[in-house]
Amino acid sequence: MRGTITVWADHDLGLIDPNLYGSFAEHLGRCVYGGLWVGPQSHIPNQEGLRSDVVAALRALRLPVLRWPGGCFADDYHWEWGVGPQRRPRRNLWWNQPESNEFGTDEFLRLCQAVGCAPYISVNVGSGTVEEAVNWMEYCNSAQASYYANLRRRHGHPQPYGVRYWGLGNENWGCGGNMTAQQYAYECRKYACFMKKMGVDIEGGVYLIAVGHDHLPWNLEVLRNLEGALHTIDALSIHMYRTGHPAQGPPSTVADDSPEHFYRLLGEVPGMEEKVCKTADLLDYYSTADHRLDLVVDEWGTWYHDADEGLCQQGPLKDGLFAAAVLNMFNRYCKAISMANIAQTVNVLQAVILTRGSEMILTPTYHAYEMMKGHQGATLLASRASSVNLADDKGREYDALSLSASRSADGKTLTLSVVNMSVEEDCQAQLRLSGLERLAGASGRVLTADSVAACNDFGEGERVRPQPVAVNAALPTFTHTFPAKSLTVLEIALP
Repeated sequence: MRGTITVWADHDLGLIDPNLYGSFAEHLGRCVYGGLWVGPQSHIPNQEGLRSDVVAALRALRLPVLRWPGGCFADDYHWEWGVGPQRRPRRNLWWNQPESNEFGTDEFLRLCQAVGCAPYISVNVGSGTVEEAVNWMEYCNSAQASYYANLRRRHGHPQPYGVRYWGLGNENWGCGGNMTAQQYAYECRKYACFMKKMGVDIEGGVYLIAVGHDHLPWNLEVLRNLEGALHTIDALSIHMYRTGHPAQGPPSTVADDSPEHFYRLLGEVPGMEEKVCKTADLLDYYSTADHRLDLVVDEWGTWYHDADEGLCQQGPLKDGLFAAAVLNMFNRYCKAISMANIAQTVNVLQAVILTRGSEMILTPTYHAYEMMKGHQGATLLASRASSVNLADDKGREYDALSLSASRSADGKTLTLSVVNMSVEEDCQAQLRLSGLERLAGASGRVLTADSVAACNDFGEGERVRPQPVAVNAALPTFTHTFPAKSLTVLEIALP
């Protein structure tokens, strides 16, 4: 198989916000307890309760932003039960498990500080109150001698945390209250009004994210009913989960290594792109010269039918390649998307990390994020990739090209991330670099395996991990072979 990738290095298309590479942690299954938090008395190495190996892995990932506490859990979460020395245990309503509230606001914000990422807090719109949300913001951000700022100080945190990103609920069309778009817009107007005012302590103001839907009529009705108050919100969120499940036939599973399932899964990326494009167009329509509305994709990823009761599923190579293809798409829409958060961080759905007792493994999705971190904060370059359409061994074509790619530069390095989505065929591609006078060297890494269902498992070591690959970069063109079912990241040093 042959292909062509052309890069116009002198034509930039905007900055790729590092927050496109964010993650999401919910009180669900073993994401928080056993994943992020083991408690200070645990035999597992920890930093005042925060799991040391997970913190180090997320820091190495250069994780930019972390969303918490949910998810459905957010709209039944009352934050005051999770601060101070006396915590109030309760039932986790949506995920039917005990909730000790041992991990609360201060623990989450300490985690973000340890990892080096920005916190993104979703407030309780479904069963909470505006007062509760404003008090939470005061607790986190106020430097005044107010009740909740002083409460934070009594809990050992004299300085404000400076939390900028706040979500106005979660899936309020479903688990967040079964609201109509009109009902949610009514609630959103109230929350945004008071929270925006409380957020004046943050330089540049707080960034408020309203709840959207991948069902476009909901978004239209919300925005229409927010007219006159749209200046109080900064973004609209959508969620996108994919399974690769056929319209007819057996449900999708993690272990399915058939080309048909892999192509269905990767073939869903163009459908996700269509959702992004249409939602971005809608937000453009409601934006003004003085106030732009961004798109946030704060939950996305794979969700297989054999995920366990805590929604834990293994992380095969196909998940890593799916993540890379989606991140390539997000990069291309960097002018519209301000943040994206894969679901979830540890032990839940498309996790980047899995833990079992004191053991920890990194999934292929983790490696995809780590390999592509050079895009964070870089300038998207104009480019074009051409290849054949995906087709399985039965001659069925899927709505995706076999090559997915994006390119960026930060003044020192030109980064190209390329997914070859063909299960069987390597792709010999000609790369054309326009607008460059000299190169100062190049290196590359590739992530692949014998099977798209290959994964890293406890006690077996990391069988799926990046490997170095030789790159013979030259101007104006050079040839590189991208292996079947692989992610390749080329880093070309600029003089």
